[in-house]
Amino acid sequence: MDRQTMPKLFTNGRIYQNADTRVANILVENDSVAAVDVNPADHQDAAVIDLAGGALYPGFCDSHVHLVEAGVGFSGVDLRGKNDPEAIATAVAAAMASHPGDAPFFGSAFSLADYDVWSLADLAKLDAATGDRVTLLADDLGHNLIANSAAMAKAGITAATPVPSGGKVITEDGKPTGMLREEAMTLAGNPLLPLFTGAAVQEGARRFMNAWAAMGYTAIVDLMGAPIGRILRPEMCREMERKGILPLRVNYNYTFFGLDDLDGGLAEMGHDTDLVRFIGNKLFIDGAYAGGQAWTTWENKEGGHGLHTVAPDDSMGKNQNINRIIARLEEVGLNCHYHIQGDKALDVTLDALAAVVAKKGKLECVHTLIHLAFPRPDQIERIASFAGKVVTTVQPGFWQAEAGLERYYGEANNASYPIKDLFGAGVATGMSTDFFVSPLELAAPTKVMNIAMVGGGASRKPLSMRELLSGFTQGSAATTGKSDVGALAPGMKADMVLYERDLYDVAPQDLAAANPKVLATWVSGRKAFDAASK
Repeated sequence: MDRQTMPKLFTNGRIYQNADTRVANILVENDSVAAVDVNPADHQDAAVIDLAGGALYPGFCDSHVHLVEAGVGFSGVDLRGKNDPEAIATAVAAAMASHPGDAPFFGSAFSLADYDVWSLADLAKLDAATGDRVTLLADDLGHNLIANSAAMAKAGITAATPVPSGGKVITEDGKPTGMLREEAMTLAGNPLLPLFTGAAVQEGARRFMNAWAAMGYTAIVDLMGAPIGRILRPEMCREMERKGILPLRVNYNYTFFGLDDLDGGLAEMGHDTDLVRFIGNKLFIDGAYAGGQAWTTWENKEGGHGLHTVAPDDSMGKNQNINRIIARLEEVGLNCHYHIQGDKALDVTLDALAAVVAKKGKLECVHTLIHLAFPRPDQIERIASFAGKVVTTVQPGFWQAEAGLERYYGEANNASYPIKDLFGAGVATGMSTDFFVSPLELAAPTKVMNIAMVGGGASRKPLSMRELLSGFTQGSAATTGKSDVGALAPGMKADMVLYERDLYDVAPQDLAAANPKVLATWVSGRKAFDAASK
């Protein structure tokens, strides 16, 4: 019998079925848990996996990440720390010199103090660096995009181009400067992202996936889309699976932008493989919290209520009516993830979900609320009232990565990201990083745990290790709509992570990206990462 397919008996360690229950051993057959607490004498044919006193947990899932999108930018330029037009143009020129040719060029992670002041002079500096080569540069939030003149010409962006709902095109003297904000990013992204192809994209995505496996993740929810548009590459992931080089379970979404393209997600159904699985659609309700664009009931310090891409009625057209959108999702059976930051964004979404319940008696699909910067206590109670059909995914790392946003929200910022309250209300809550919005150094589960358990402010109450383990396992699994992951019970997928020490025994302040060390991961019973071989 092949050693990869023969039964495996995991023993001699602290073995957790879930955040609460420990067992003496786990028997794995093929890709799933066959039994726990077995008599080893009854399984002489099994390969014994000696955990040597390490701690084994259900595999961790990063329930909101953009590793495929990061792969698109792999062959371009990292613009982190490049925060003015001159620095951006200089960095792009240097990177293009080492990436010759005329293939489309991508850069990411720049930041500007004020995106609305990007000018035609700034565009000219970029054009001087890029020439006629199509160039797209995404900021560190993923919610602002600079397109050079060649890219705008290729995409057909002119002063007469209609601006999508929830987007802004920055202009000067009636001419677009190349700065596309929020949903306006799709004007360049949707027509031009398909041009970024080839081995470099796969290699970039694989590098990031290998990094996530080494950090202890066995699965991700890859949104395969952003305000820039769809970055739909499931077949690339399936090719990696066929080659035996996919180190993670990839759950992916179909990003859509209104009623007109909602049904596109239906074409993704029925093609799942063991490791690459479609879990539903993804929709933007409002803009970036860190860009001051959360849609709030109260006025922010810039004098507005943020930015929104939908409405609770037909005032933005039938295509953007959230009630019509959610009713259609339920009608066709598509789960959905919703980018929501402000309390107003959450109000209109919960109202639309409640309208379905009022009409049909219940929700059939799983609806995942992403981010939730400013949920009110009454809204958290409403989320809990949907009996597990409305779940959430949050990023404790944002407590650190998005510090200092009082400039947008004033005192209200002190009430942002009340993650502990979601757990307290019994809401299924997944843990995530939102990389590469959040920096790589905050991506390891143990670093997320460190930030979350130390806490930081009145609304940012420390989480317990039990809550975090539940969030990385069962909570994140809830956001996928799948019932075969998230715990190590018989019949469940054998996705597992092994640490050198029990996470319950490590003081919060001592948790770090490499402490305790990840020793190995298994995905569907097959070893995906082994620290000893690195």
